[in-house]
Amino acid sequence: MVPDKNISSVGFEEIPSGSSYPTLNHSAGYYFNADKGRVLREYQLVYVTNGEGVLETENGGVFSIKRGMIFVLFPGEWHTYYPNYETGWSHYWIGFGGSEVEGWIKRGYCSKETPVFKVGINDEIVSLFRKAIYVANEEQSLYQQVLSGLVVYLVALMCSIDKNRCVGNGDFSSKIDYACVLMRELVEQSVSMQEIAVKSGMGYSLFRKLFKERMLCAPVQYFLNLKIQKAVELLTTTTISVKEIAYQLSFDSPAYFSARFKKQMGKSPVEYREEYGSK
Repeated sequence: MVPDKNISSVGFEEIPSGSSYPTLNHSAGYYFNADKGRVLREYQLVYVTNGEGVLETENGGVFSIKRGMIFVLFPGEWHTYYPNYETGWSHYWIGFGGSEVEGWIKRGYCSKETPVFKVGINDEIVSLFRKAIYVANEEQSLYQQVLSGLVVYLVALMCSIDKNRCVGNGDFSSKIDYACVLMRELVEQSVSMQEIAVKSGMGYSLFRKLFKERMLCAPVQYFLNLKIQKAVELLTTTTISVKEIAYQLSFDSPAYFSARFKKQMGKSPVEYREEYGSK
């Protein structure tokens, strides 16, 4: 097993329909043959946010994996998994070890016989994975400890949701959560809320009404807030110019981006970078 408080790998990958798997971009050191399977030295969580596929493990057998499921890969156990060729899938993953997680396993919250958790498309879980990716890429002081804390919370949250069946794949709350996840994943693109509504399985009028009730703001405002959050990250952790950030986040123009940023953050992008950017 990997040492305590060790996060070995974290990331996100989108596998389009009609693609072979694993791709050549598969995480370094983790490439495997889907027909032969593999054995890992650490735990991994794999969260499928779109598409569907198959998981097979030595102790659990064959599982049909659908959107909104997390499955656990155990150290020392043979397994294989892959998306359906017709659908592909999008998935987050994180590899880890640690005594905290071992405690959850021993208390029976997760076992090799039942490694699949139905959590739905949960915005908080997606946020935890994305935060883990960000922390791992930055590698700031004590980042392994921060990642360890995120994993413990993530495992506890997925166990709680699955145990209480808080989310149903067919209900409206799940569809709104899925819309939030889509917006996070498409934050750098120019996408209409009508497109998000269609992808979430709703007409636009109903989608807008339910979104405002659940998220307390209109979908377009939520999407804009996500873009500003991403801009803050780029301004404080990179040297990319304000103009490049504006176009990367699909704003109509740098001037419009600067005006929206100042309205929300109280400072222009240049002023914000000067005050909070890495020295």
